[in-house]
Amino acid sequence: MSTAVTAVVFVALFASHQVGDHIVQTSAAAQAKGAPTADLLAAGVHPWRGWGACLHHVSTYTLTQAAALVLVNVATPVAWTAVLAALAVSASTHAVIDRRWLVRLIVRAKGCQDWQEAPYAIDQSLHTGAMLVAAVVAAVTTSGAGACAVGAGAAALVGIALVVEQRLATAARDRAASTSGG
Repeated sequence: MSTAVTAVVFVALFASHQVGDHIVQTSAAAQAKGAPTADLLAAGVHPWRGWGACLHHVSTYTLTQAAALVLVNVATPVAWTAVLAALAVSASTHAVIDRRWLVRLIVRAKGCQDWQEAPYAIDQSLHTGAMLVAAVVAAVTTSGAGACAVGAGAAALVGIALVVEQRLATAARDRAASTSGG
């Protein structure tokens, strides 16, 4: 049964990701959800600017995924613990990826700044990988305690992302100060 749950949950998450990310998401959320760039951070913009828009998008995205998981339950029953675990992993990873700093770091590390489609392709690849993880986690989460543990891990991931964003902001301000002679 865990193989079927993995497959069904992944397909539901992937299909609803396409709808939630490309149809449901507003243009305003897409524009505002990312973390400030290094230039904006160096200029003093708060590193958490954009989280409100990101959380709004992740909320509508997660509702879209929840609807898809309810729909697949018609054909293949998926336990509520599995559904909650999948949604927790998908929502938390989606929020972190959509802040875009991770995507910018990967673009820089790969040296593909001149590839116009790189940020979108990397973003979507990260989401797809995260949905696979969410589907596997769903298949092995069989208890309420397990679902709670996954939820705690998802919250911790977002907390770690907030710390990373704060550190990236400090580094950007330090670089700006050192190049300006300050």
